[in-house]
Amino acid sequence: MKKIAIAGASGFVGTHLVKALAKNHFVIALGRSRLDYSGSENSENVEWRATDLFSMRSTFKALEGVDVAFYLVHSMMPSSVLFQGTFHDTDLLLADNFARACKANNVKHVVYLGGLMPEGYVSPHLQSRQEVEGVLRATGIATTVLRAGMIVGCGGSSFEILRALVDRLPLMVLPKWTQSTTQAIFIDDVVDTLVAAVNTPDFSNRTLDLVNGESLTYETLLRRMATILGKKPPMFRVPISSTSFSKLWVQIFGNSSYELVSPLIDSLLCNLPQVEADPLIQSLIRYRTFESMVIETLRRDTQFKEPRPKRKLSFEHTVRSIQRLPATPHQNCHWIAQQYMDWLPSFIPFLLRVRPGSEEHTIEFSLTFYWKPILVLKYIQGSFDEERKKFNIVGGLLTQRTDTGWFEFRQIENGRFTLAAIHDFIPSVPWVLYLLTQAP
Repeated sequence: MKKIAIAGASGFVGTHLVKALAKNHFVIALGRSRLDYSGSENSENVEWRATDLFSMRSTFKALEGVDVAFYLVHSMMPSSVLFQGTFHDTDLLLADNFARACKANNVKHVVYLGGLMPEGYVSPHLQSRQEVEGVLRATGIATTVLRAGMIVGCGGSSFEILRALVDRLPLMVLPKWTQSTTQAIFIDDVVDTLVAAVNTPDFSNRTLDLVNGESLTYETLLRRMATILGKKPPMFRVPISSTSFSKLWVQIFGNSSYELVSPLIDSLLCNLPQVEADPLIQSLIRYRTFESMVIETLRRDTQFKEPRPKRKLSFEHTVRSIQRLPATPHQNCHWIAQQYMDWLPSFIPFLLRVRPGSEEHTIEFSLTFYWKPILVLKYIQGSFDEERKKFNIVGGLLTQRTDTGWFEFRQIENGRFTLAAIHDFIPSVPWVLYLLTQAP
């Protein structure tokens, strides 16, 4: 019996995968909070671990004793009240934490569920999936990458948005992107393939497209969904390529947040490959048509359910900022941090001072006309000092608390990427004032 960790265990695919793997393995399900799994099938083989993937320490601890690690995380939703950055920079940082934790815990096999890679234009959403693949492979651990298009099943974001649109809209305008080619795969087939990746050695160090061989366009999906649901909305093609209007009406009629909808809609401009399933997974694909997937989904979900409501943030007034910097492969993070400390006073001349603090390993930021520091950072020594420079926020007039929040520089994938990030910072100034001054 293998010990298997699943990052993203509380998501659409993750909840199905936990149940499937727990039949023959011990599963460590990772989520933001500890979930109650009591009373569920095979619950004796499941341990839920509350894990903050933004924290390297939390992620390291979560993967202790693990043989195989699944990575099902895609960070298109904000993680704090104020989030400054892009989802693909967030994906990069989370994947780096996960990759380092896998390597430190001697995980033997990593399995990643990503997205199909198109020919030609690649959206930021799919570029992010590709970057995550590179970060996981760079560990040197045997890595299996499974790439999927739309995953059909009750609760799947893309599928539920599609179903809601067809059910609610009295007529449908079809922009040019609805002619883009796509692929759909049923949730059961995805889970069966993920389980096979654990049990079958041939999956090791392979990249496989999770497809059933059916050629589809987004217009085809809409028309077939309408037929199955018994809807007959007039559909009009329009020669418009822009996705801006599409994002608006999908957000409204699909009952989804803009943060989720925007990258998904941008990806609809991509033409996904129309290929046959690899012989390794041919026997695992049982649902060969989109119609069969929808019919089976509706059979299991006999009473039409509203899509999942928009996710609401329940955080304190915390700040998270993740910014991609120019790559500096020939310099380490100590050099990057020093360059920042030298640059900041010149960026705000005659107003800001940066100098060593009164305590060891601290740095104080202060105004030239006021003696008390406005921010105090303390360097925290870690295992990856060449590739990561971390400072805890331990004092100063601008911070409300001294026991939370940290600032870091890190290099990822052997210096290919460089990030600067602030996490869980709680400012002391009134929130509106912070948004207008310190945040920018």
